[in-house]
Amino acid sequence: MQSRAAIRYAKAIYEIADEENFIKEIFNDMIRINMLNRDSSDFKNLLSNSIIDNFDKKKAILSLLEKKNSITEKLLDLLIHNKRVAIITDIASCFIQLYNKNNNIKEAIVITASPIDKDLEKKILSQIKIPAAKSITLTNLIDSSIIGGFIIRYDGKEYNASIKQNLKNLKTELIN
Repeated sequence: MQSRAAIRYAKAIYEIADEENFIKEIFNDMIRINMLNRDSSDFKNLLSNSIIDNFDKKKAILSLLEKKNSITEKLLDLLIHNKRVAIITDIASCFIQLYNKNNNIKEAIVITASPIDKDLEKKILSQIKIPAAKSITLTNLIDSSIIGGFIIRYDGKEYNASIKQNLKNLKTELIN
């Protein structure tokens, strides 16, 4: 759950980006920050390490972004000034949620034991139907504990076709 401060920063940065027609660029920066937080323990350690100077953190974050946007840089400056660099990942998540809501983009999550390729991602997206959604983004989370198969979550629903779930079901049937 994001803090109220992260929500406020995200709303403010969204409004500024919208006014200056940089919404897509900032969205890409926030997606990148979100991915780094999800996939890189080094990135998480960078943000949480109190020994590393905030200006060095800013340089590191900007170097990891594909295109440096002045609005993202100003956001980092403001976070440094307010001693809140650590909440950049929460701000990124809130910004993405705002962007998706304002563009009628729904999110689906597929959990697999190993990463999925683009072809499988397209097949999964073609099977997901969410009424009134302009488009759907798919996030692939890796959880080796499901052994195999997949779990799909979207629009408040879950479809569990994991081997772990199948084994639980089989065990229940055998016991009863």
